[in-house]
Amino acid sequence: MPISWCDGRATAFAYGWALSRPVRKLFYNLTVTTLSVVIALGIGTVELLSVAAERLGLAGGPWAAASRIDLNLMGYVVVGLFAATWALAALAWRAGRVEERWALVDGSSGPRTP
Repeated sequence: MPISWCDGRATAFAYGWALSRPVRKLFYNLTVTTLSVVIALGIGTVELLSVAAERLGLAGGPWAAASRIDLNLMGYVVVGLFAATWALAALAWRAGRVEERWALVDGSSGPRTP
């Protein structure tokens, strides 16, 4: 099976799951947005350090380390981070019983009291 087919199926499943209930949508959006920001900051920092090292002739320390990072390899790391984050989020969702605690009760939202 092509990667794009697998990606499409996984995305359709995630969206379908997330959009079925408001608390799921919030959890999904919070998880994806947080991970996206962390990844963007990481890649942006590496790029900025690499360009600064090249343009300003900086060497050693973080400048050299950033220049040696293979961005193609970082793509695989990003995919791994998304997979790991979703595995941890699924565990947190189930172990924390998020949906049960934040389900709508009598038309009001908020945590249920035991």
